[in-house]
Amino acid sequence: MKTHALPLRRFAALLIVTAAAAALASCGRTVNRLTPPVTGAATWNNTISHMLADRSEGTQPTGCTGCHHAGTNLPDWTDYQTVVDYAPIIRSQLQPAGAMRRFLKPGEPEVVIDWIDAGLPRE
Repeated sequence: MKTHALPLRRFAALLIVTAAAAALASCGRTVNRLTPPVTGAATWNNTISHMLADRSEGTQPTGCTGCHHAGTNLPDWTDYQTVVDYAPIIRSQLQPAGAMRRFLKPGEPEVVIDWIDAGLPRE
C-alpha cells in the first residue's frame, strides 16, 4: 500500500497547484481591464482618487494607497495636494518602463498620465 501513497500524494499536490494556478490566472490584472472605462475628462474627484485607491486582489495590492497612505514613510496618495506635488515623479514612474505601472490595471497608467498632462484638474 505504501507504493501507491506517494504517487497519489504527488497527483493530489499537482492537482492543487494546477487549480491554484488557473484561479490566479483568471483573476490577474491583465484580464481585469479598466472598469468602468473613463469617459470624458478625468478629474481627481471623478476618476483619479478612485484609481489610486487600494483595491487589493489576492496577494498583490492594486492601486497605490495600499502602501502610499498617511502613517507610512511614503507620500500619501490619498491627499490631492501631495499627488500634485509629486506629479512629475508619478508621471515618470508610470511610463512603459516605470516601476509603479505594475500596481495599476492595464489602461490606468495612461489615464493618470493624461490627467497630469491636462493640468491635474480636481473637479
